[in-house]
Amino acid sequence: MILFSISIIIAAAIILSQSDNIAAALPNNIRTVTVSAILVIVACVMMIFSGFSGCGGAFKRNSKPLYVYVVFAAIVLAMSIAGVVIAAINSPQISSAIGQGLTNVATNEYGDPNRQSITTAMDRLQRQFQCCGGNSHLEYTNSLWANTSATNATNSNPVPSSCCINQQSRCGQDRISNSVIYTNGCTTGSGLSAQFILNSVVGMGIAVCVIQGLAILCALILLHDLVYNEGKGTHSTTKVVIIKEQAS
Repeated sequence: MILFSISIIIAAAIILSQSDNIAAALPNNIRTVTVSAILVIVACVMMIFSGFSGCGGAFKRNSKPLYVYVVFAAIVLAMSIAGVVIAAINSPQISSAIGQGLTNVATNEYGDPNRQSITTAMDRLQRQFQCCGGNSHLEYTNSLWANTSATNATNSNPVPSSCCINQQSRCGQDRISNSVIYTNGCTTGSGLSAQFILNSVVGMGIAVCVIQGLAILCALILLHDLVYNEGKGTHSTTKVVIIKEQAS
């Protein structure tokens, strides 16, 4: 159980690191990917600590630590279910939201001095997926960036340098042909990546739910056995005392 939780935490952390570039450049509803992964991570951390309590109770045949384990395990199960539900609900809207979000970034936000973090995130995204703009590189033609930072471009359809196949200064603004830039939009590549991330979160959440559900069931069976034996032992002790009193 503990090793399983650690492996899930590592996997979720990798997913979070992979989703940073997408989440930074996308609207808030896409950040539910991060929320879902964090819920799974927190649930697994709680599962590790509660697992020690459960192991101690089972090893010492003590019902109190097992009660603590069952309570925390139920909380972990609820958090895992919440993470799965959040990811599953947002999964159908992921492609359209990404398309709208990236187009808005390329047209209205990229190059804004007050939103440098979004510009940096979009640059990383375009390099990572070898793409340009949301649905097309032409989105930069009349964009905020083109009207402010690319006013001296010799090409009528300027694009940022992060859209260039070979990263060179002003290659996107002064290019002779489109063969030196990425012309495909980033919606497809980042959409598939975000969809994979969501599916991974759902898969990990379901795995945690199944394992945690089985663990709770085993703990309840053991608790029933302990409580039954404790009651039986108390009853036997009382019976012996009564017999001794009657004999005397």
